[in-house]
Amino acid sequence: MTKHWTVGVTVVVLLLSLQNVGHGQATDTQSNLSTQLRERYDVVALQQGVALVPRESGSLVRMIQVVDGVVTVDGETLTGQQLRDRLGADADLVLQVTYLNQQQQRELAGAAPVSPPPGGPAPEPADIVERTETRGDRVRFGSDITVERNERLDGDAVAIGGSVTVNGEVTGDATSIGGTLTLGPDSVVRGDAVSVGGTLNRAPGARVDGDVTEVGPGGRGFRRGQWFPGMFGSFWSRAGSLAATALRLTVLALVAMIIVAFGRTAVERIAARTAETPLRSGLIGLVTEILFLPVMILTVVVLAVSIVGIPLLFLVPFAVLLLMLVALVGFVGLAYHVGRWLVARFGWTEPAAYGAVAIGVVAIGALTLLAKIAALGGGFIVGAPLTGLGYFVEYVAWTVGFGAAILYWYESQTRFGPRRHATMTPTPTATE
Repeated sequence: MTKHWTVGVTVVVLLLSLQNVGHGQATDTQSNLSTQLRERYDVVALQQGVALVPRESGSLVRMIQVVDGVVTVDGETLTGQQLRDRLGADADLVLQVTYLNQQQQRELAGAAPVSPPPGGPAPEPADIVERTETRGDRVRFGSDITVERNERLDGDAVAIGGSVTVNGEVTGDATSIGGTLTLGPDSVVRGDAVSVGGTLNRAPGARVDGDVTEVGPGGRGFRRGQWFPGMFGSFWSRAGSLAATALRLTVLALVAMIIVAFGRTAVERIAARTAETPLRSGLIGLVTEILFLPVMILTVVVLAVSIVGIPLLFLVPFAVLLLMLVALVGFVGLAYHVGRWLVARFGWTEPAAYGAVAIGVVAIGALTLLAKIAALGGGFIVGAPLTGLGYFVEYVAWTVGFGAAILYWYESQTRFGPRRHATMTPTPTATE
């Protein structure tokens, strides 16, 4: 019994010793900070923070305020990097003050502690986080970035195609493009916190001195750049929309040249049809687009309810692909006609068929491309109307070309059908 009692007492003594050591380390850290600050500044307690007044008479800074974790120098709120540019080596001391709670800041200024509310417990001082500094920006492509709790990153943390997790301090911006931006409860971001195309997870207690921007599926409600990313978002989102439009037209021009290489005769006849009857072609294409979905649904239902038609259901996707191919060939025929017309209109040197169809594709999408360029400078007000008009022009071109391709197919069947039947009967000769 005596042995067990002795072991219990020993354990209690060890636990109390470890607790005293922990509090002693926190007290020593705060004491060292107070000593270093008082060598350079007069520390004055404020209602929700402290004020630091330089002791040197020739100092360029009149007063530094730390209120609710926000640093203000002569009335101007500064980020971590701006604070380093303004104060130099003293910025580290000021940043350490922001880690203290209100009770510790009052003790730092030598003021009386805040009296606890009647019947309530006294507030416990928070631990001072010792951070090791890492200089320079941290940029990753296709990988994640993690700033640990005891780490201070002196620069920006940017992950493109990856996630950013901040549990410590980032003196610049924390940006995640295509990933998740996570701010832990002890995280400090002196600049902006930006999440593009991902999700922003911000824990209670996380501090961001700059702006918080979330663009993409993780945002809720109507956010800048979510519905009109090419016109209403930032400059880089509008530039990305411009690049996407240019890439789309380039790929479409290459596909058009391939179609001309393998089916030039059909392309030329469709082009002639769009020139002769553009209104009729457009009406046929529009009616086909309107009836396509109801007819496809009715066809699937009919095939599904009949035993003979069930095996034919697997042909429905191929029928859809065939119709899309007809629309593409029709658009190429219209682009070929537009390219040939522009060459003749402006007196340019007659290009080959490949050059004509490429010119036509670019001409049809030129208004949309110009709208994206205008949106770089004018934003939503200039870009929205022009972009809508550009998409309408492209839609009309696809519809007219689609109808012209259907007309060409119908006339081909009508033209060649009787001839094939006529050749089946041998022509009598004179000897018969």
